[in-house]
Amino acid sequence: MAAGTTPRVLHDRPGAGARVADTTASAVRQLERLRGDRVLPGAALLAAVVLVLVEAPLVAGPDVPLPLAFAIVIVHVGAVPMALRIPNVAAPLSLAAALVLQWLAAGTGSLLWPWSPVLIVTQCLVLGAVAARTTLPVALLHWLVAVVLSASLSAWLRPRRGDETSVDVAVFGSISATLIIAALLLAQWRRVRSLLLQERQLAAEEAERRLVVEERTRIARELHDVVAHSLSIITVQASTARFRHQGFSAEAADEFDRIAAQSREALDEMRGLLRVLRGTEEDPNRRPQPGLHDIADLIAQANRAGTSIAFSEPTGPWAAGVGPLTGLTAYRIVQEATSNAIRHAPGSDIAVTLARVADDIEVSIVNSATGEPAVDSPTGHGLLGMTERAAIAGGTVRFGPTEEGGFAVDARLPVFFRSGATP
Repeated sequence: MAAGTTPRVLHDRPGAGARVADTTASAVRQLERLRGDRVLPGAALLAAVVLVLVEAPLVAGPDVPLPLAFAIVIVHVGAVPMALRIPNVAAPLSLAAALVLQWLAAGTGSLLWPWSPVLIVTQCLVLGAVAARTTLPVALLHWLVAVVLSASLSAWLRPRRGDETSVDVAVFGSISATLIIAALLLAQWRRVRSLLLQERQLAAEEAERRLVVEERTRIARELHDVVAHSLSIITVQASTARFRHQGFSAEAADEFDRIAAQSREALDEMRGLLRVLRGTEEDPNRRPQPGLHDIADLIAQANRAGTSIAFSEPTGPWAAGVGPLTGLTAYRIVQEATSNAIRHAPGSDIAVTLARVADDIEVSIVNSATGEPAVDSPTGHGLLGMTERAAIAGGTVRFGPTEEGGFAVDARLPVFFRSGATP
């Protein structure tokens, strides 16, 4: 980093695939919360306690002792939280308790019989939970059994007040049927939403894999261009050594011939590997790959397009001896970082700095704040590509927001590739 520059808060970031997976997993966890796996049991238990306190005093009377009323009501109301776990057991248990309560209240002469408002609320909650946890045929079966049995009980216990009891049963049937339909629709919506989130996660992972493969294929092609140049020189030098230098022994001449043959074989294998990676034939009209000296032209072209990019590079032969892989990597990092700054921080000032520090090339790209907090790219594929490029060249890349609200990318690349370098 050049002297006098403002210190930046840089940090290593996880790969784009990890961030996509974490984001999708977080969305799935939010969905699980919406599904009520943690909220509904507590709400059902609270509703059961309230219903016990309301229903038991209404059932208790001269003919029904309070302890018996509490016992039956607890069974009836306890089916509400039970329906979230074992719906096919909770529904018959709740209905049996409701019919007992209706039988006990048959002699009171109440107009709201057999289904009083509190009984309707409790039984509807049970049927709604059953509908949310089971299928449509099962929910309709429990609903039909409740309506038929309550209608039969009312016809048996109050045969002379059939009109009043029929209306009450019809009210219960309508309300409970509406709640069942709503619960089924909500359950279906949850299932569809869960499937959509799963498909979105799969699509994001597939897109991530595809982009990584495309980036690595591009890097492989560029590595071919860099290494092929060196292998071609070795082949030519080895093939012409006996003609350029006199006095070679036959053994030395044969050694150079073997070197030339092995170089040609390695070059052919690399070209074949490239064709496999790309899935196409090589383009015979490819241009030479850019290097350090092309960065100035890259920035000048961007400035002519209306972008404000300040460029600073050392004076003198600072790039002497820099390997072609390092030069190509530095060029691509500057290209990607400036493109990210233009896309995600439009109107900001961008500064690109190159420096030679011992046996390393330092590349720094910093953009200023634009009035909004500096954030990473939503997917970070460009940052992932820069990190992989630097790792292949034996260097490192760090990136992150600056203290002033902008964004910075710092790369440190070896002049020549260092075998075994760790990013």
